[in-house]
Amino acid sequence: MTPFRCGFDVEGLNAWRVAEKVSAAGVPVLRACRTAKNGIYLEVAYKDRKKVFAILRGSCYNVKRVRPRGLSRAVARCAARAGLLVGAAMFALLVPLVQTRVLKIDVVGSGAYYEREVLEILAREGVSLFSGRPREFSSVRAQVLALPRVSFCSVRAEGGVLTVDVEVSDEAAPLAAGALYVPVSGTVEELIVVRGTAAVAVGDAVSAGDVAVDNGVWVGETRREVYVIAEIKVAFPVAREYPLSEAGALSQAALDYGELTEIHTEKTENGWLVAGTAHRTAARNLG
Repeated sequence: MTPFRCGFDVEGLNAWRVAEKVSAAGVPVLRACRTAKNGIYLEVAYKDRKKVFAILRGSCYNVKRVRPRGLSRAVARCAARAGLLVGAAMFALLVPLVQTRVLKIDVVGSGAYYEREVLEILAREGVSLFSGRPREFSSVRAQVLALPRVSFCSVRAEGGVLTVDVEVSDEAAPLAAGALYVPVSGTVEELIVVRGTAAVAVGDAVSAGDVAVDNGVWVGETRREVYVIAEIKVAFPVAREYPLSEAGALSQAALDYGELTEIHTEKTENGWLVAGTAHRTAARNLG
């Protein structure tokens, strides 16, 4: 980590986009985290502090406070207290040693339930406990932002602790606990499982009420309950007679079943018979 740093407290609408704005302008962001709904704290190299002011000048963001960080703060204090020179020197020697390895990984924020997925993403990027730290985390952030409902992600490393802040949209909506169940008897047409254990597969014949995705995952011999994030689509045959015209029967069938494919109509003594394949979707914490 750059020893001479400068921190900015910024406020404004969608303040978390400040980090992206500064980074896009060519200034490396060393740390970024939310401080309030419309507030963000970010750090850059001390030499880049004037560039940040230039980037934000004339924008809708307000810089509330600027603070020297790291050795920059130590040097500022040393100007008033000569006794801190020794401490600053020791700090400069020890920081590189402590921060060369990842000693702990924390996944925080409203999307902390994505911990398993985040750890898998980090592992693919070669980051795990006691591993070396990469110089930048843009690939990690991009993969985390691709997860459902994720609207913000920041990655910061300090003192051997790697912290991944994951925020999801519609935070006020609580996640539903429990498994995902089959909504209607038929054949599984589509199955999307982000989290949970699939109990059925595409093409399986299923009955209404069957468990489609279990809310337990196995870690070794231990079963651990998680929030299921999944969706299932089931196709099932239908046939119903309507005492209406053909057009009226088709319209009513569409109201009764929603999506209807492979439609076949037949004139009957009392009206029209509409047959085909209907489709029913059920989801848990997805969409």
